[in-house]
Amino acid sequence: MGDNPIWKAAAMADHFEKIQKLADPIPGVPNFRRVPGYKVYCCGQPTVAGLEAALEKVTGSIYPKDGKIIWFNLRQEPSVYVNGEPICARPPNKIGEYAELGNITRDQNKADEPEFMKVCENRAAENGGKLKVVDINKVEKEVEVKEMKTLSQVIEGANAKFPGLVHMRV
Repeated sequence: MGDNPIWKAAAMADHFEKIQKLADPIPGVPNFRRVPGYKVYCCGQPTVAGLEAALEKVTGSIYPKDGKIIWFNLRQEPSVYVNGEPICARPPNKIGEYAELGNITRDQNKADEPEFMKVCENRAAENGGKLKVVDINKVEKEVEVKEMKTLSQVIEGANAKFPGLVHMRV
């Protein structure tokens, strides 16, 4: 378990009160929007249900569900989903602020994601099945873990309904 900083990371909830700033919200998809004039959409890290809702909105009744959809993820930290809610590995000194993490690569993030899931699983196991999660206001709460998945597993699940979905970490 040694030197990987992931083992020291705080589990930070991606969603928080008043995250939604734009009109016409899609539940679980913070600040979903379209770039005017393009078939380019943006949002905060969605919930598991929100990911499917965003894909439904993008495809609508016109675009085929098996058509090519490229989902870019710009998140620097690895993410896991606890009970369908996104949680990221955040340095404890970067809670509630922009976290410029330096030279993070796609491959490093992809490798750290299952490691962060192990961290969360171990923390929950040591705490009676509850994971301590902090929000952007540095308020800690405990979440009973019923299900946990990596972001990659969530995307793989979405591929069943949207086989043209391609996930790109940038």
